[in-house]
Amino acid sequence: MTEFRVENLIIPSVDFNGVSTLPSISEDLRLTFMQDEFELDEEDGLYVNYGMVDYAFPYKVQDNYDRELKNKAQVTVVLENEYLKATFLPQFGGKLRSLFDKVEQKELLFVNSVIRPGHLGIRNVFMSGGVEWNCGYVGHNPFTCDWLHTARTHLDDGTPVLRFYQYERIRGVVYQMDFFLPEKSHFLYARTKIINPQFKVVPMYWWSNISMTDVPGKRVIVPADNTFTARDQKKDTADERVTNGRRQHPVKVALPVYNGIDVTYPLNNIISIDYFWNIPQEERKFICQIDETGYGLVHTSTKRLKGRKLFVWGDTEGGERWKNFLTADDETGSFNEIQAGIAQTQYECIPMPPKTVWEWAEAYGAIHTDPAKTHGDWKDAREEVSTCLTDMLKEEALEELLRSTKAMSKRPADEVLFHADGWGALEEERRRISREDAMCAYLDFGPLAGEQQPWLSLLQNGTTGEHDPVQPPISYMCQEEWTALLKESVKGKDKDNWFTWLQLGLNIFIAKDYERAEKALEKSLELARSPWALYALAILNRDNGNHEQEVSYMLEAWKLLPEDVSLAKAVLCCLYENNCFAELKDVYESMNGFLQAIPRCRSYYAFALTYAGDIAGAEEILYENGGLLVPDIRECETITLDLWYLIEESKAKAADKPFDRKTAKPPRFVDFRMFANSEWLNGGEIL
Repeated sequence: MTEFRVENLIIPSVDFNGVSTLPSISEDLRLTFMQDEFELDEEDGLYVNYGMVDYAFPYKVQDNYDRELKNKAQVTVVLENEYLKATFLPQFGGKLRSLFDKVEQKELLFVNSVIRPGHLGIRNVFMSGGVEWNCGYVGHNPFTCDWLHTARTHLDDGTPVLRFYQYERIRGVVYQMDFFLPEKSHFLYARTKIINPQFKVVPMYWWSNISMTDVPGKRVIVPADNTFTARDQKKDTADERVTNGRRQHPVKVALPVYNGIDVTYPLNNIISIDYFWNIPQEERKFICQIDETGYGLVHTSTKRLKGRKLFVWGDTEGGERWKNFLTADDETGSFNEIQAGIAQTQYECIPMPPKTVWEWAEAYGAIHTDPAKTHGDWKDAREEVSTCLTDMLKEEALEELLRSTKAMSKRPADEVLFHADGWGALEEERRRISREDAMCAYLDFGPLAGEQQPWLSLLQNGTTGEHDPVQPPISYMCQEEWTALLKESVKGKDKDNWFTWLQLGLNIFIAKDYERAEKALEKSLELARSPWALYALAILNRDNGNHEQEVSYMLEAWKLLPEDVSLAKAVLCCLYENNCFAELKDVYESMNGFLQAIPRCRSYYAFALTYAGDIAGAEEILYENGGLLVPDIRECETITLDLWYLIEESKAKAADKPFDRKTAKPPRFVDFRMFANSEWLNGGEIL
């Protein structure tokens, strides 16, 4: 009999400390590579660069977390049968935290012992470990560290089903995942659907990311002879603070050996890299990771989930630093990821037609193979896994499971356990008032909450209501239908409403109509001098190259609310990026002690001290408390390393001694570089 339990897990966790007060328009999410050249054949048919998203807007960024671990109770939902125990975290995007093999008494996934995020996601936050689900656009999705609606339902035979679902606001789609672990099943099943309820084509993306513990001798096996990956293009930069400039372009290379390395063994790889296995259309879709004994995790799916990927951190100081940074201080946190997606690669989205539902089934389980074959010839390894998998679960059986559970997937849940937010409910209400079809009448999106109230008022009354300009806007929206309502409201009831003009200006900014966006934001400022419109104008001027005006707007925004954490970090970042170090020093020294203690603020201040000649003061900051750690240092960001280089160069110059960055050995705590050994990428043959 399958058990379904809701439990609390006591686990060391950081404090997330809420969300940013600023609209998320400053950080460009678009891939900065894959834009210059391509070395692919026309029959490869990749939608490279299609459907890229620039900003996390309208979501608020989660960037206020710290690194201190405290024991906290986290909600879990457990599915368990005779063979497997699956543990999910509904408040962290429905993450499958653990999949435990009860027969072998072994964990099949990499399980992180703590809740400690880093800046690798759409909304900043990402947690390593387990299996996460990414819908909509490239990156770790907005709900990676947020609640999904969580419910319980059942199969026709009574087997309990765990349902997660959410309305995704940027794409305007609903995604739903139904998990079940039937009695006597050796596989955990995930039945997933994406629903596009709109009368337009939507660029779509999905990848299931499976974290696997790095163990010497493990091999990744997929039914493919070649893989898409990337060549490296160095780019020159005059900015001495940028030590990690990099561009890439996609190529196709043979498997399993590339440039002298058998890349199917994750720990062989010397660089942080993605491999997107080019599985022939007629082949069964699977990926597994097998240890030296022939045992491991296998993942398979129905045909819609056609892509498979391996991500490795590589044998570099930066890769090792990142893995440890995402877990407990005394653990390596060493993991790689095997993944499955609806496209061939993550350089692309694929077009989803109007009024369409895409569905597929996935299966996760343990597999035993003959190690002489799985660690031998590549062709033999693939055939061995294919044979063993077929003995366990035939491909047509999984396709039949998808068909036979379709009715279940469209039934209302027996019980809603947790509601996430009210955005799906707001969209259903908008559709009702507009006399449009409901998105998903069988899904309960819960009650409308405070965040939805300005938009509900706009919908029902033609006004967003009254708002205090020094209070952070409670929420944002960017959907075309809401933009149209905002445009109508500023012609009528909200012609003198600063809040509505702000929201309209942000919507137009997201559409990259900068001239009209600027006019709307300036109108908002005429009506009320808010830090939020000033901040938006600062970013708009930054993007247009008007950096003097950018700094002016940002300073004014901060002065209106000088104790706001998000504005404090933003103004210091702005001054840092514009080399205004004298002003940066003055602004920081005028801040209160709480803001001055924020690691990111201290890192900016240390640069200002160095340029002011106070090298000792900057060095004291860098090495305080065992080394300066910026909790939200971004993937590929090198701010602490750049600071170390600057300090060491300044010391060498003061002592009239030479300093060579190429031979210098920075301390481990500062080095987050992802692309050491990048010259290896260009050494092998491409197909």
